[in-house]
Amino acid sequence: MNFDYKIVYKNEAWLWTSTADIALGFAKIDSEEFVKKTEDRLEINSQLERKSLKPWKWSSSFNLKTQNTPGYTFVANENNSIERIKSTGFFSPAYLRLGLGASYKKSEAFAFQFEPLTARVIIVDQIFTQSIGPEERYFGVKQGETTRWEAGVSLAMQSKVELLKNVFFSNKISLFSNYLEDIKNVDLDYTGTLNMKVNDYLSAMIELQLVYDDNALKDLQLRQVFGIAIGFPF
Repeated sequence: MNFDYKIVYKNEAWLWTSTADIALGFAKIDSEEFVKKTEDRLEINSQLERKSLKPWKWSSSFNLKTQNTPGYTFVANENNSIERIKSTGFFSPAYLRLGLGASYKKSEAFAFQFEPLTARVIIVDQIFTQSIGPEERYFGVKQGETTRWEAGVSLAMQSKVELLKNVFFSNKISLFSNYLEDIKNVDLDYTGTLNMKVNDYLSAMIELQLVYDDNALKDLQLRQVFGIAIGFPF
């Protein structure tokens, strides 16, 4: 299931664009006891731009990333059965980012944002940090705490090209580096999507996502999705 929406407000001086992207998917294999998530995303973006005749504009942006349902890890216990352990929850973790800088947009096919003044907070449920050790971190948050504050620089880019008639390939990448700690560690979130539109109601999609977050897992995470969608535009 996927829901996305876009709202645009503009006047003589300002352009304000807000988008919402919500996705949730599950899969069940006959040989396994538990239903597992294949996709879970709740993301809201809002960008305010000062209008200009030039491609570069002063801008500010807000971003929220979290998930809709709890996440679980699956481990084999001493009885050789699979045990499900809750590892994340709704709004745990949640990433909120507010940035100030400049944006570049010459056409609808390409956009770029550079924000050297960016604040980010990671929010988690205290239930997950109470059980970790003093030197351990849960998505970067210390034992018994619920937030981690960061200040840094963020870069983002979006592009969309039509490969064939009704076949579009879009890229979306965002980078963030924390000035306050380990500035050389750069968080990465890249999504490449191939959309093939059959008609106004039926489409197919192939999506690849690469995520690296030093606070969550010090390794590159990969997600691949193939789906057929029935859309209801309004």
